[in-house]
Amino acid sequence: MISLNVYLSTTGGGKRDIMRAFGDGARKHGVEVSYVENHNYIKSDFAMIFAHKSEGTDSPNHKFRQTVLDKHNDNIFFVDSNVLKAYEKDVRYFRFPQGSIHPHKANYMLDEDVSRNDQIMRDLKLEIKPWRKDGKHICLFLNRGIGGFSTFGKPCYEWAKETIKNIRQHTDRPILIRSHRHAGNSPQLIEDLKNLDDIMLEHKDITHTRLGETSIYDDLKNAWACVVYTSTSGAVAMMEGIPMFSTHEACFSHKWSAGKLSDIEKPILKDRTYYITHYTNAHWNLEELRQGLYWEKYAAS
Repeated sequence: MISLNVYLSTTGGGKRDIMRAFGDGARKHGVEVSYVENHNYIKSDFAMIFAHKSEGTDSPNHKFRQTVLDKHNDNIFFVDSNVLKAYEKDVRYFRFPQGSIHPHKANYMLDEDVSRNDQIMRDLKLEIKPWRKDGKHICLFLNRGIGGFSTFGKPCYEWAKETIKNIRQHTDRPILIRSHRHAGNSPQLIEDLKNLDDIMLEHKDITHTRLGETSIYDDLKNAWACVVYTSTSGAVAMMEGIPMFSTHEACFSHKWSAGKLSDIEKPILKDRTYYITHYTNAHWNLEELRQGLYWEKYAAS
């Protein structure tokens, strides 16, 4: 019998309900599931942790995530957020990559299955808006800083500075920089904001929306294009009909990038119909997990 240890101790609160739903579904397929609520590693065939260890934190939960990671290679599942979380209403969806939390390395069991497309689009009230053929400014959506696992240790202001320099070789459109919604008020964020202020002094027509000042939809109004490092906000831009440029392959939507930054005045507009299939194959709600639908697909893959 296959064994799976679900390490509830890698997070807290209601997030543990997500992990329990995953484990309960695995049990329906004969998997021996144990829920671990302390920081003691127990040998098993598979393990599950919440998210990934973030840089620059001494949190016991984060430290223990690394302990579990060190014991497992491919045989580990992660809980990650909904790429289109901005559209969530009553039903919440999550990702459960296996082997790696980074999309370009993870097993999402992606295939051509379209059976859940309509259901998920209804749940999210998702509409694919026509590609925008006009617009004025370019949005830069930042990651949360060096602490987030999807930054690979790169400070967000450093990426912004490099990206602005690159963009300015191809267009003089105004640039709007948006901070990550979970950036918080850490010393690192304060330093990042200071550096961003310095960037704005160096370049013309650059503004920065601070945390909570505007919604993502406000910032996308009249946008010509959106540029991200690995931020999932790029997926929202695509759904709103705004060409998205990703500069790192670990972005979940990287394959739908509208080209290189040299293409920013003539973005390559790709078919988003298949993107929806790509998205739905990687996302699951709690009821689907409890029913064992995720594990059913995993066992057959």
